[in-house]
Amino acid sequence: MGSILFWLGALVVVSLLSPVLKVLIAATFGKQIGASALAQQPDRIHLQKATPEAWKNRRAAERVAQAFETRGFSDAGVYTIAELPIVVQLLANGGDSFYAAIYQHPQAGTWFDLASRFEDGTSLTYSTARPNALKPRPGHPVANMHGADPAQVLEKATAQRPRKPLIPAAAYAAVSMFESAYAESMAYRKQVGISTGEVVGTAMRKVA
Repeated sequence: MGSILFWLGALVVVSLLSPVLKVLIAATFGKQIGASALAQQPDRIHLQKATPEAWKNRRAAERVAQAFETRGFSDAGVYTIAELPIVVQLLANGGDSFYAAIYQHPQAGTWFDLASRFEDGTSLTYSTARPNALKPRPGHPVANMHGADPAQVLEKATAQRPRKPLIPAAAYAAVSMFESAYAESMAYRKQVGISTGEVVGTAMRKVA
């Protein structure tokens, strides 16, 4: 669930240029762009309790939340992130061991993640965020379903999730789980870096 947040600021340097120039600059300065994007991201994040008024588009967020709640998810609160311009609502489904996170960002809009964590330390996330070209952290794949609704994502996740022991999901543990997932993902990403190929691939997806 933390693997997508930091990529929102990448390629800001070329965001106002033409599509062709974006790809050319990414190909030429990809390593520097990737390093700069990573350097701007915090190693850890801290969720701060907020009210529903924190949403920029409250209706969009609540529509997603209600869809999850009708499918057995419990609300774990709405939060702002101290280090990032993002509002997030967390939910948990204890019976099926799923966490959900609904996000809003001023430029990226509203999207959500559905995640499971396993006892062997791995995880699986389904996300409606626009895909990027970052190679996933080993053992922590992210399946993109841009434009899908909660029912579609839940159906696919339930059918495809590996049949191995799960870490139970609970509303009271959602915040600590979310913060830990981000920290683990960021530690890995800062260790391996972002390659020129990943920057170019993301630039190409942005202009496609």
